[in-house]
Amino acid sequence: MKASADVGAFVVRTLIVVGILVLTLALWRLKDVLSIAFGSIMLAVGFTGLANAIGRRTHLSRLWSLALVVVATLGAMGLAIEVFGAMMAAQYDDLSQKLPQSLHRLTTWLNGTPLGREMVGRSGDALKSAATGPGPRFLASFLAGAGQALTYALVMIAGGVFLAIDPDRYRNDFLALVPHGRRARCDQVLQALAHGLRLWLLGRLVVMAAVGVLASLGLWVMGIDAPFALGLTGAVLTFIPYVGAIMAALPGMLIGFLQEPIKALVVALLFWAVHFIEGTFITPYVQDEVVDVPPVISIFSTVVFALLLGPVGVFLAAPITVVTILLVNHLYIEDVLGERAPVRQHPTRRLPWRRRPRGHGG
Repeated sequence: MKASADVGAFVVRTLIVVGILVLTLALWRLKDVLSIAFGSIMLAVGFTGLANAIGRRTHLSRLWSLALVVVATLGAMGLAIEVFGAMMAAQYDDLSQKLPQSLHRLTTWLNGTPLGREMVGRSGDALKSAATGPGPRFLASFLAGAGQALTYALVMIAGGVFLAIDPDRYRNDFLALVPHGRRARCDQVLQALAHGLRLWLLGRLVVMAAVGVLASLGLWVMGIDAPFALGLTGAVLTFIPYVGAIMAALPGMLIGFLQEPIKALVVALLFWAVHFIEGTFITPYVQDEVVDVPPVISIFSTVVFALLLGPVGVFLAAPITVVTILLVNHLYIEDVLGERAPVRQHPTRRLPWRRRPRGHGG
């Protein structure tokens, strides 16, 4: 009987391990669906927060407030795409004329030296090989990826809207799967996650708007072509903390280099100054301690989720990291260890000219 019990326990453990492996493989195969679902939840949290804020100030019903938020968001996105597309189309037309001239000047300069002539010859062979080899396949893959990204974005927006229409229904359905004794705590954690994610989204939107305005004005003053299109690009890429700042500077540096080579350096300095102002004076005022993500974790999480989820992982890495940190704080540090989750005080919050919160002495 003891041997039978041991065999039965071994079979149970084996089935559990196999079940975990099968579930992991299924989740990996459905990673695109999970990414879309998380993006929809993130949009629903943002839509709900904005709708509640509008409802409190205008006394509109929740559905009317949500409709106003969704229409305004889609209208702003459509206007941005139209303006951005028109400006970038004109800019690409200008680049199509300037780029061959710049390449001709660079080729002429390189042909003046033996090493330069060898580099030009090798570059020509590489271009011919790319044109007849992986080049067309890469272009086709890029176009297919762009179409897939657009489809995912539309599904994500539709999912976010439907989740925001009746969030209580979906939350209650999820809580019904949780044991009754843990249901209240699970509901508390879900509310904390929604609150933290809403604060993070609000902070990123404020930062994106500030970076877009500052970059656009700076590029316009410097005389860089298509300053508002480049500023909008910088604002969108700022959604990706730290890494997005580097990505945002590259298009402006390219266009500045085509105008005058020295302008590439000036554009790089401009974006550095913009993000220095953002990180020193703007982010500390809009970022709550509860969603303060350390820079190292933010950078490595971007790389990790980019490798796991592809391009969509770059944009979702930061909110996924925020949710993960909040889950660790609530479910492990508080529930398992029985300790209070650490709250890091941002050093720039203690700037001497900032007003002290009420109730603090000194």
